[in-house]
Amino acid sequence: MKEWNHEFALEFGLRVQQMIKNKKLKAVGIRITYKDLLIFQYLMDGKKEDTWLKRKERTVLESGCSSYEVFLNKNQYSSWIDNDNYAICGGGYPIIENGNCVGAICVSGLKHDEDHQLIVDILKEMEVL
Repeated sequence: MKEWNHEFALEFGLRVQQMIKNKKLKAVGIRITYKDLLIFQYLMDGKKEDTWLKRKERTVLESGCSSYEVFLNKNQYSSWIDNDNYAICGGGYPIIENGNCVGAICVSGLKHDEDHQLIVDILKEMEVL
């Protein structure tokens, strides 16, 4: 597995952007935080805000798992469902080091399960999963 660092986040973000262009998908926003730092964010043309990215990030950081996993287990997170600070949908993925969630990779703009799958596909391509 590759070591997580700021350069890895840049490579990840650029791969997402390239995959979106190659597959002619809808524009997305990408946000990566690591150890309390925003280390990558890109809003493709047409994306004007990052509200959903921040909500997905908070969901990941506070749950310690993907936002899609939270969606699949929403009964455990019922207090978050109507809370505008969280996103009970796919598109947020945890960065785990030594068993702790230390960051989040978030994509927003496609259907929520497609946002999640895009993250997973890129992480597999980069030989992280």
